[in-house]
Amino acid sequence: MAAPRIRVLVIGGHPVIRGVVRLACESLEGFELERELSSVGEGMALTPDGFPDLLVLDLDLPDGDGLELLTALRERGYTGRLLVLSDRHDGATVLGALRSDADGYLTKSEGLRGLSEAMERIAAGERVISPELQQLAVAELGRFARRAREGAQAQSVLTPRELEVLAHLADGLTMQQIGRRLGISPRTVETHVSKLYRKLDVRSRVQAVSKAASLGLIDLG
Repeated sequence: MAAPRIRVLVIGGHPVIRGVVRLACESLEGFELERELSSVGEGMALTPDGFPDLLVLDLDLPDGDGLELLTALRERGYTGRLLVLSDRHDGATVLGALRSDADGYLTKSEGLRGLSEAMERIAAGERVISPELQQLAVAELGRFARRAREGAQAQSVLTPRELEVLAHLADGLTMQQIGRRLGISPRTVETHVSKLYRKLDVRSRVQAVSKAASLGLIDLG
């Protein structure tokens, strides 16, 4: 009885990427490339009955971020094996892919030559990622945890009123506008701002907003 074939789907922003995956499938026994997609939009249109056994996902897509597509597919129930390809090798991107249960992460500059082997290993249940990329992800996780800890500490020393003033500073309001919004005098606002700067160890509005955003105290999105 023939072994079940491994159904492969590639979402690649460039014909070369899709072509390399196509050649890899042709060279591997039991692998079948079912579909080739080229954009986030096409990926978002996938339904569970079109989910493959192995998804090869290019993060660098022409109409958006493949990392967001990856997260969306996982949230919609894709539980198959996943290999990420990208030109990006920063810790935040690698960590984001791993947190969405990527089984492999290859940089295009090095990984395309070993794509066939990586696909075969991932289909067999292994994880494929270089020690260097793993180290970058661990370092980013450490920075994330440190920012969260510092954010919790900062929030514990800021008063509710100071947090309100901070939010209005981030919105670009003047001292007079903040005062009118909160029903206090501009001088009182300046006092709150001065205390904010001291507690956040900054010297300007831009520094305060930037640090508050990095600590998760405000959302600039």
